[in-house]
Formats: sequence, C-alpha cells, structure tokens
Amino acid sequence: MPFRPSPEVHIRCLTGVDATTGQFPTELFPQIRQALATGMTRLGQQGMTAENVTRITFTLRETDGFSACFPLLNDLFGRTCPATTLRLVKQFDRDGQLAEIELVALPAQTDDAPFPDAV
Repeated sequence: MPFRPSPEVHIRCLTGVDATTGQFPTELFPQIRQALATGMTRLGQQGMTAENVTRITFTLRETDGFSACFPLLNDLFGRTCPATTLRLVKQFDRDGQLAEIELVALPAQTDDAPFPDAV
C-alpha cells in the first residue's frame, strides 16, 4: 500500500477582532471566543466541524484570563481532545490583540480500511 500524505487543513491567523467595530475586545475570553467562532465558520466552509480538529495552537500575549476559556474549549473539543500548544509572545503587531489561534484539521477519510492481516 503506497504512502499517502494526510490532507490536513491549516486555518491560520484567527484573531478576536470584532467584525462590527474592527477593534479588539479588551479581555482575552471574548477574543478567544471570536477567533474560535471564525475558525468554526472556516471549518464549515471546508465541510468540517470541531471534531475534525487535531491540533490547536494558541499564541497569547498573556495568560491572565485563559482559564475562563476552558468551559468553551471543553464544549467545542471535549469529545476529540486535540493536541494543544500554548505560545507566549511579548506583543502582536496590532494594538489590543491578545491572542491568535491556528487550527489543524483532518477531513474524515472515506477510504480508510483496516490494515491487512500480516502474512
């Protein structure tokens, strides 16, 4: 059986900017919530959901308030528990930005078959 690379989908640069004002909320939780909502919309455009996410990378300016995001993350990803990376940066290019998220998702494979028995 030939090796086929996985068809991962990377959704990068998800930020919590408010689409109506163009500004960032002052607290971390609303930024994370908005970034994840945007990510779920983009996943939906690819025919996927949160259950397809295999890795999440959070890039944060600070961790204060991040624990308030745990219930939201559990609601979205509790069943699949994707690998998670937390990176800290001193600042972002845009004033007021506290977070950026990257999602890596794997579409469901229709041709997945079990490995043949050893000969």
